[in-house]
Amino acid sequence: MADETYFVNDREIVITRAWAVRCDGNGLLGHPVEYITLAPAGTAVCKYCGRRFVHASHPEAERVRREGRRAAA
Repeated sequence: MADETYFVNDREIVITRAWAVRCDGNGLLGHPVEYITLAPAGTAVCKYCGRRFVHASHPEAERVRREGRRAAA
């Protein structure tokens, strides 16, 4: 299953099944690559761009799916 990206209150949140993720800012200019672990909390935030990552098993994932606006693929 691929990662799911949503916007909640204009904040980007990625729901993933991975326990370790890579963030580079997703843009032309982006930011330095940061490798982020979601364990043990199940959530983490990129220190450069503020993108939030939530593990699919975390209770917050369902709230994000319910309240968020799905990003275009």
